[in-house]
Amino acid sequence: MKRHLGAILAAASFLTRLPMPLWVGKDSEAIAQASRWFSLIGLCIGAIAACLFYVLTSIMGQPLAVVLTLVGIILLTGAFHEDGLADLCDGFGGGWEKSRKLAIMKDSQIGAYGVLALVASFSIKVIALTQLPLTLACSALLICHAGSRAIAGLVAVYLPYARDDDNNKTPQKDAALPHRDRLILCIFGALPLMIFPLGTALLLIAVWLVTFIGLIRLMQCHIQGYTGDTLGATQQIVEIAGLIFFVIYHFQITVSI
Repeated sequence: MKRHLGAILAAASFLTRLPMPLWVGKDSEAIAQASRWFSLIGLCIGAIAACLFYVLTSIMGQPLAVVLTLVGIILLTGAFHEDGLADLCDGFGGGWEKSRKLAIMKDSQIGAYGVLALVASFSIKVIALTQLPLTLACSALLICHAGSRAIAGLVAVYLPYARDDDNNKTPQKDAALPHRDRLILCIFGALPLMIFPLGTALLLIAVWLVTFIGLIRLMQCHIQGYTGDTLGATQQIVEIAGLIFFVIYHFQITVSI
């Protein structure tokens, strides 16, 4: 039990800025072994976001509550995945060769592509969550945070690591993801979908699958593999795709009524 708890807390230490006990492993090997719990941590992040959003909406209304909730998520996670999205857009948009793209992605400075990506990402999230009814918006936060981290965790199953150097912060590159671990990722990623009818859940999974395949092909085309930045970008893009799905879902229900 302590071993599993340690792995879960190690995953939380990697994906959030929450303080952890000193006995929790924080090295690359420990995080790599704990990666199977990433979707569970995503589920917890989504639950925190949903609760915060619900409380803030009751105090100040939905529009401002949306913005403050997104800021709260950024503080909780340290903009971990947003940084990956910005780096991917800078690298893929600003480089011609694989080596140049990887060098741009590793640079700590942000370029025009990265800035535009972050502005677009934040804007889409704000507008999507503002358009949704409160209950559906809370459900969307829970589902999208869990599912997006499960899908990001599966990228390493289908692509090799793209960098040759060892100076990186991507623990997944050092350990294969066994079938049992993939199953754990998928179970916790799909668990919150049970609050919706089966047809709706399957449709969202289909949208995520298409998004995932598109991102895999994009990575293959640009850098012939993945990096930590592309994993973070995958989480953000899948999360956004999920939120857009729920906006369309709500719009269609409203129109039909």
